[in-house]
Amino acid sequence: AFCNLLRLRQLDFTDNNLWGELPQCLSNLTSLRSLSMVNNEISGDISESPIPHLSDGGGGGGYVGPFPEFLYHQTNLLYLRMSKVEMKGDIGFLSWFPANNTNLKVFYLLNCSLSGHFQIPIHPHKNLMDLDISNNGFISGPIPPNICTIFPNIESLSLSGNKFFGKIPPQLSNCSFFHILEARNNQLTGEIPKEIWDLPMLSILDLSKNKLSGNLPPGFVSPWMQEVYLSRNQLGGTLTTTNYTGYWLGVLDLSHNRFTGTIAEWISRLPRLSYILLNDNQFHGEVPVSFCLENSKLIDLSHNHLSESLDLSHNNLSGVIPLQLTELHSLSSFSVAYNNLSGNCPQKIAQFSTFDENSYQGNLFLNCTLPLLTPLRPTTSDDGYDDGEDGFIDMESFYASSGVSFIMVLLIIASVLYVNPYWKQAWFYYVGVTITTCYYFVVDHLHVPTRYKVWELHK
Repeated sequence: AFCNLLRLRQLDFTDNNLWGELPQCLSNLTSLRSLSMVNNEISGDISESPIPHLSDGGGGGGYVGPFPEFLYHQTNLLYLRMSKVEMKGDIGFLSWFPANNTNLKVFYLLNCSLSGHFQIPIHPHKNLMDLDISNNGFISGPIPPNICTIFPNIESLSLSGNKFFGKIPPQLSNCSFFHILEARNNQLTGEIPKEIWDLPMLSILDLSKNKLSGNLPPGFVSPWMQEVYLSRNQLGGTLTTTNYTGYWLGVLDLSHNRFTGTIAEWISRLPRLSYILLNDNQFHGEVPVSFCLENSKLIDLSHNHLSESLDLSHNNLSGVIPLQLTELHSLSSFSVAYNNLSGNCPQKIAQFSTFDENSYQGNLFLNCTLPLLTPLRPTTSDDGYDDGEDGFIDMESFYASSGVSFIMVLLIIASVLYVNPYWKQAWFYYVGVTITTCYYFVVDHLHVPTRYKVWELHK
């Protein structure tokens, strides 16, 4: 039925669990511009002749076989997105397919089980803006140093989850329109070229899970950088000196490396930094007092050699106290007093069991009576009685608040009875009935000495 729709422009089979081979009569749809077959189990080919107006193609989620034959003959595609496709055979089409489709802007081949050396076209392709061949696992070889010459206008390059090896070519700095550069989970070695940090429009850099080494240069955070992921490498050196220009930086992940020295104070001057992971390094010294990030959602400084005090009192901190702070095992003093914190106090475990209420005072909405996930344990003195000094509840405050509450209730009742005579009469009637009922209950059911009995006088 589809094959008779000669004016059909868009055909979308996405997420239907279809199976079988593509009908060859689809080649009759000469007006078709968009074809999507994502998340099905479709195989086979349409035809050996091109669909003349097709500009947007996509498939995946179950396709098994070589590169679809009909795509060999397409020359006007603008977008091709293939994901979760078990392609077999040579990956030479990574080279010739963009060359055949000179207007191609987006080329995705994600999770396609591709293998072999990464190849790019010989001649420049000025229209390609987004190339993603991530998570294929078996694409190997070095990153081509001339990739920016072949794709001069590329904005996003994703090579993650493969077996690229060797050094990162400094020629990548020639991709002046780079917004995204991702090459995580490969086997890249050597230093990160200084030229990478000079890319004027780079906003996301992900080189985590490689074997990169060396130091980060001063000013490595460029003005437009938003996310930096360099975790699980062999990077070292200090972060104490830099020209902090990262106004837009929101994520800084330098965890699982070999950084040394003190935690750089300039990090606290990044106004939009929300996620900072410096865990599993060799930082030492004190955490800077200025390390009070207004927009922070996650701060992980665990597994370092940081010193023994963290005083963040008398600031304007808000939100909850990160539970990761309990992993700072070397802390001997801690204070977040007089801020605007809310939520629960950290668990009373390890060194945090030694910090009293003075560490948290002055935070109106902070609950330290029942720390999150903390088992309740009775605190007893040597003679077996509760001394009340180190418990979770301040007994003096408890008694005072209870007394004030009781007095307020009495005053409210008295005020209501004074204003409303009807309720006043009903109240005293109810009190009289209650007293009489209780009296006769005692007389009838309990043994009362004769001298306390009141006998009814008979007329």
